[in-house]
Amino acid sequence: MSGPVQEKKAGGVRGLKRSLSARQMQMLAVGGVIGVGLFYGASVSVSVAGPSVLIDFIVCGLLVAIVMRALAEMVVERPVSGSFGQYAAHWLGRRIGFVTAGMWWFFWVATVMSELAAIGKLLQFWWPQLPVWLPGAVALVLFTITNLLAVRVFGEIEYWFAVLKVLTVLVFIVFGALIAAGALVPGYAPGLRNLYAAGGFMPGGWLGLAMAISLVVQAYSGVETLAVESGESADPERNVRRAFRTVTWRIAILYIGSMLILLCAYPWTQLIHQSGSPYVQVFRAAGVPFAAGLVNLVIVLSGLSSCNTGLYGGSRMLYGMAEEAQRAGWLRRVNRRHVPHLAVWTTAIAIAVGVVLTYLAPNQVYVWITSASAFADLWVWGVILACEISVRRQARRTGQSLRYPVPLWPAWPIAGLVLVVLCFAAIVASPLTRVSVFSGVLFLVLLWLYDVVAARRRA
Repeated sequence: MSGPVQEKKAGGVRGLKRSLSARQMQMLAVGGVIGVGLFYGASVSVSVAGPSVLIDFIVCGLLVAIVMRALAEMVVERPVSGSFGQYAAHWLGRRIGFVTAGMWWFFWVATVMSELAAIGKLLQFWWPQLPVWLPGAVALVLFTITNLLAVRVFGEIEYWFAVLKVLTVLVFIVFGALIAAGALVPGYAPGLRNLYAAGGFMPGGWLGLAMAISLVVQAYSGVETLAVESGESADPERNVRRAFRTVTWRIAILYIGSMLILLCAYPWTQLIHQSGSPYVQVFRAAGVPFAAGLVNLVIVLSGLSSCNTGLYGGSRMLYGMAEEAQRAGWLRRVNRRHVPHLAVWTTAIAIAVGVVLTYLAPNQVYVWITSASAFADLWVWGVILACEISVRRQARRTGQSLRYPVPLWPAWPIAGLVLVVLCFAAIVASPLTRVSVFSGVLFLVLLWLYDVVAARRRA
């Protein structure tokens, strides 16, 4: 693979500017993952799998760790804005690269749609009569504006969003642990009893475990945005290494740790019969209404943060596709702040479709769009692992020395591919999430046909 790309001419203006600092990249890696998929969507996954959803979180956490380590190897060698879309084009063929980049763009568009829809529902905690679509529309306008500013502005906004989210989850873990231990609510000390008391650890059996997989995958989705951000890192090799090293254990603590505490502190059978976030319900049940409202506010801010990251990641992927001559050349244009403004506008307009859907079907749109995004991200994870295997094979043939090689190769990436296949199989087996396969396959086929037609026109 070639070394780090240099700034290029794009539409008569110099290309993306490397402005993201080490601290911003490390927090962006976490901030892109922690959104309403964890805070709000947890109740849906718990309702189908019960306490055994912890197994799904552990399995998917392991898969994310493998994917991120494989991605780190390639990013250190070649930090570019298009990231794995360009890697796929180089190692697996131009068409696979185009489809992968398009699927990831689709993933972020669908994810931001669902997050905006959830934000409207969460704000009804205070204003029950508030139209669900209105907060999403306002947020989309604001984040489009911030994404059109210099990238360091985006990085600083997202940095403080991420800090707030991480602190909230850590406070929840401490607070929930005190509830489970009986140190906060008089006469209530469940310990680990809630993990097996109501229907056992796996009340839904293996089918329930499989049905929750896509919801958990979607909760973890987005962490690979860190690789896209590397194209605008001030010191790619050092910052990327540091960010990739820390993101895995942070996710393990914040996701698996908070879910374990949640299920211990509050009976899962009561979580699924109440609206809103289960994290808020725990504080409300403990008789701390002020804390419940504060946590709900942070969850809203988490959704806004994830939307900010999604608009950023989707626009940069479009820019990267244009750099590889896979999309219209006008998407390569950047403004005087070195921001690909036309790619930002294109992504924002696509996300606006979700605001319309939220207006038409406010109660169903979150589940619809969330399930549709899981297939796209699993496709991307599988392609990342396939690319890493190709990179290592060529490096071994040519005697090339990689700067950040994956340990235990090839066992690590092969294990990751097996987990990706298992997740795909679980999604297909579940009637709750099968729609994500149909919609994902349909979009993949459309991307493939589009590229075939475009190639014939060029010929």
